[in-house]
Amino acid sequence: MLEIIRRYTREAGVRNLERELASVCRKVARKLVEGKDPRQVLRHHRPEPAKLFGHTKHRHGEMEAMPRVGVCTGLAYTEMGGEILMVEAAIMPGSGKVEITGKLGDVMQESAKAALSYLRSRSALYGLRHDFHKEIDIHIHVPEGATPKDGPSAGITLATTIISALLNIPVRNDLAMTGEITLRGRVLPIGGLREKLLAAHRGLLRTVIIPAENEKDLKEVPETILKDMEILTVETMDEVLSKALVCADPEKVFCRMDVNDVPLADTLLKEEFRVERRH
Repeated sequence: MLEIIRRYTREAGVRNLERELASVCRKVARKLVEGKDPRQVLRHHRPEPAKLFGHTKHRHGEMEAMPRVGVCTGLAYTEMGGEILMVEAAIMPGSGKVEITGKLGDVMQESAKAALSYLRSRSALYGLRHDFHKEIDIHIHVPEGATPKDGPSAGITLATTIISALLNIPVRNDLAMTGEITLRGRVLPIGGLREKLLAAHRGLLRTVIIPAENEKDLKEVPETILKDMEILTVETMDEVLSKALVCADPEKVFCRMDVNDVPLADTLLKEEFRVERRH
């Protein structure tokens, strides 16, 4: 039953679920007419549901196997409910171009631009040259391009992905996040929190970052779900990065510098993005 729900139906109601169950019943009935034991038929197909149900129609989102650089897990709210949203970023030599792919709507494209502007405004804080963006191209991609994606809740996910790729620091694979970002780095509230947390729980993600202003919405989430999860509330992008990035000392990512200060530790930066030290 769980396999049918996750991989063969995707809807707000149960119409397609009923159709899939009816299809299975007809197949079992045919085996029964042929003189076979229907219990043996179902037991035989349990390890390989595709033989009984056909090829899977939907991908069941799950967390990454290990922390990766430039890959972050976000959460989306669609007409079918909550979904896990993987966001990827690649950095390559170039001339400052930014490409955003994955069938993103206008709102998400604006969120990506805001995340980039926020990063550029705080480049010194992360140990990057103020003109670092002129020598690289950034490609942001949200897989499963056939699925339209939009909404004001992916800002912090996009920003974390880009910063992870630039600093070469992995993002926790057991953590998901949702929240919008301002140019000053504030984290704004989002909608559909209940559905998003259910999606995270279904994908075996047990830690979720949410905006502090959404803490009041947790009362709408089933208690059985909240018991299995760690909910982290944040107000600023700095808090998001300190909780999401995988490094020995997260505080070193934020090295607020005066003009004569030593920049971010070399071990946290790619060679080509190091700040020129003053001698």
